[in-house]
Amino acid sequence: MEVALRTARQTADEWGGSTRAQRAALADAFSTRLREHTDPLTDLLVEEGHPVRLARMEVANLVTFFGTETTAWCLGQLETRHTTDGRTVSLRRVPDGVVCVQPPQNTPALGVGAAFQSVLAGNALVVRLSRHAPIAAMYLLERVAAPALAEAGAPPGVLSALCTDPARALDAWLASPLVDDVLYFGDSIRGEQLEKACLAAGKKPILELGGNDMVVVWRDAPLDRAVEALLESYHGSGQICCAPNIALVHPEIADELTDRLTDRVRALRPGFPDDPEVLLAATPNTAGYDATLADARRTGARVLTGGRHLDVQGRESDVAVFAEPALIRVDGLARARELRSVRHETFFPLLTLAVPRPAGDDELLAQMVSFVTDGAYGLRNSLWAQSPEVIDRFVRDVRSCGQLRVNDSHLAGVPFLSNHGGPGLSGDRFAELNYPMLRTSRLQGVSVAQSAPPSQPAAPYVPAQPRPRVEAARAYPPGWPPEELPGGLPAPFTEAFHHDPYPTLHWLREHRPVSRVLSPDGPGWLLTRYDDVRTAHTDPRVTCDSKRIPACLMWLRHWPSELRERLFVHLLDSDDPRHAELRAIMRPFFTPSRQEQWRSRVQRLVDARIDRIVERGHGDLMAAVAYPLGGNVLFSVLGATPPRMNHLRAMIWRTAEWNNDVPYVEALAHEVDAFVRGAVAEKRRSLGDDLISLLVRARDQDGLISEDELHGLVMMMLVAGQDPSINSVGNSLHALLAHPGQLAALRGDPALLATGMGELLRYESPLPFTSWRGTLEPVEFGDVTVPADESLFLCVGAANRDPARFPDPDRLDLNRPTPGHLAFGHGAHYCLGAHIGRMTAEAAVTTVLRRLPGLRPDGMPRWRPSMFERGLSVLPVAWDVPQKVQQGAAR
Repeated sequence: MEVALRTARQTADEWGGSTRAQRAALADAFSTRLREHTDPLTDLLVEEGHPVRLARMEVANLVTFFGTETTAWCLGQLETRHTTDGRTVSLRRVPDGVVCVQPPQNTPALGVGAAFQSVLAGNALVVRLSRHAPIAAMYLLERVAAPALAEAGAPPGVLSALCTDPARALDAWLASPLVDDVLYFGDSIRGEQLEKACLAAGKKPILELGGNDMVVVWRDAPLDRAVEALLESYHGSGQICCAPNIALVHPEIADELTDRLTDRVRALRPGFPDDPEVLLAATPNTAGYDATLADARRTGARVLTGGRHLDVQGRESDVAVFAEPALIRVDGLARARELRSVRHETFFPLLTLAVPRPAGDDELLAQMVSFVTDGAYGLRNSLWAQSPEVIDRFVRDVRSCGQLRVNDSHLAGVPFLSNHGGPGLSGDRFAELNYPMLRTSRLQGVSVAQSAPPSQPAAPYVPAQPRPRVEAARAYPPGWPPEELPGGLPAPFTEAFHHDPYPTLHWLREHRPVSRVLSPDGPGWLLTRYDDVRTAHTDPRVTCDSKRIPACLMWLRHWPSELRERLFVHLLDSDDPRHAELRAIMRPFFTPSRQEQWRSRVQRLVDARIDRIVERGHGDLMAAVAYPLGGNVLFSVLGATPPRMNHLRAMIWRTAEWNNDVPYVEALAHEVDAFVRGAVAEKRRSLGDDLISLLVRARDQDGLISEDELHGLVMMMLVAGQDPSINSVGNSLHALLAHPGQLAALRGDPALLATGMGELLRYESPLPFTSWRGTLEPVEFGDVTVPADESLFLCVGAANRDPARFPDPDRLDLNRPTPGHLAFGHGAHYCLGAHIGRMTAEAAVTTVLRRLPGLRPDGMPRWRPSMFERGLSVLPVAWDVPQKVQQGAAR
């Protein structure tokens, strides 16, 4: 391997400068010799266990791929020249250098042949031959490729091939500074791991991984031809990555197609590979085959045929090497998404028929196209239909795969088209239809001036006219802003109100405890009494479903429609019974004992933040402690990679605030969605002991939640997970600084925080309002009946200062028992992470008071404008620098 890599590196520079004509001559020589050797190459594939029908197709596909049409198109992409303004401008693709190839185990010769195209880009190639079946691939390289290279005048060392251990070969390539690209064929799990390793080692990963291809059969499809195409699923016992695995069948023809296909599948039989009637090959993954069929039966699908292990004579045997061709039918696309055979790649002879529930053609087409585009793999998809409208819709909207086939074989080679390539789990992050010649090169621009360009007189500079300032358009409801209350008190939700809401809330609780008010997102009913707010949390006539709440609908109009439909299906946006089901899925992560395990981690985070500022003697506790602490705790719980936290907080505050009819909100919503998608995708590659991993397992392994619910729940945690902790820390410290007597009592007796933390949360609740609620039926709150279909604004901040529940509520008293305070909600929607939030605030308050002696205000605190939240943006303080720190600085 060391000799091969060193020689390839030395040769790559020379061959990389070869002319396009020289490479075209190599392509022609390779293609000519390949056609001359099709028969012996086919025979060797059969000797290695490929059924002769499959072997002929593999060789034919390779011949087509190196045909004049495909090669000429690819060579044409290598360089184009243009003349402009006395210059010759070239846009050319330059080779990456040394490309190492790990071919697929099941079809190594075809993979090696396709990879040889990278030599036509000017690269040197090092191939690891499969120990499972090296002979046909070596024949291809020794009898076809090597003579073609010699004929084209390529230097020795452009091509090396050796048969060795795959893991040792990959390790050598990743460690070697001589390697530029790694072209890897294999399953998606190992491929994604290799992608990370390549990027970490500075190599370009080019991945050809598994597929989970789909075929759509429309109601006007020619059924005989469609059945023949679906039988390609069983070629080589389904071990070809681009064979169809799933068929979406129009319900009008589903029964007839099922009957025809079942008969044909039952007729398939094992046999020796030289039998021209045999399609099946030995199946090494019989455990996966058994598990997939068991999963289908468990989820309510019908296994129409298959399930036995057969020997070459077709007899059932526990030690047999063939799997009986299996056919599954599942009715309903929602149920189909739960099947293991739909969610994961299968490398055994099994096809799943998914039949949508009967509906109109427009709806059915939309469902089927959406099902295909939502597929996680993205290699190749097919359609069988005669309707031009259906064909146009399929071609227009299915963009999530490397190749589309319409009314054609799913497997046969087609001129101009590569046999490989696709995005998603079938390829790497930048994957596409894969022409190795193009994937192992990169675009470069060259400009050569033949003569100096004519000089142009400089135009006089004319300063631009001042642009008019563009103000953000805001569409407030009629009557906004509302008039002040008696005594000049600001109306709820106005700018003056959220700087100090308590005088207004106190007046409303005394005079209009159930008050019809106007919010920036329309009218609703504001509840300020403790009993009313608590009751509204549990009354079944009160909903959390945003699609049924007028104010929420008005607010959601600012979100892109596709994100509204997809993301707002989370815990805070659902009612029982679905709310209870979602909560039960997440509850194991939020048990008190599980949350208590975070105490030491939270303490380390707090100490680390204090370490940074302890020597300064002054600072902003929000920026130094509360903000980073809230973000770090959130992302530790999620298990996601933290982004730029300042940007993320601003993004969340903008998207979650009321009446966001301002520029950029739509873009920010897409940014939130992109972050969620990225976090889920990252976790799918490497599951751990964190919340996103728990949710991914609930989706991918247990089928307990939908993909939309998975993303919605992650978004909910992202938006709602850090601000309560941030506000609890900042509000608690501010309240203590504003009450020196209570601060002194806590310093004298730190154990007072055991009851005092509840009092701090009651006194200045981090979220003065819950998320929206709405009435499904008329609901009585005291003497007032709120009609059905009205918005409710539940004011937790007012309820926690209701004198009927907490005597003298505007006084901070750390000795006050506060059972039943509503800072974290109540009932079914009580905050799952309340214990972590309280623990974070306790750790921050205790550590700040212990490590920053003499803590005192050092400027004016500022409240962050917000309708939903009550939190500080700045909390300036000063403290006495500890004696040890001063002595250390003096030394």
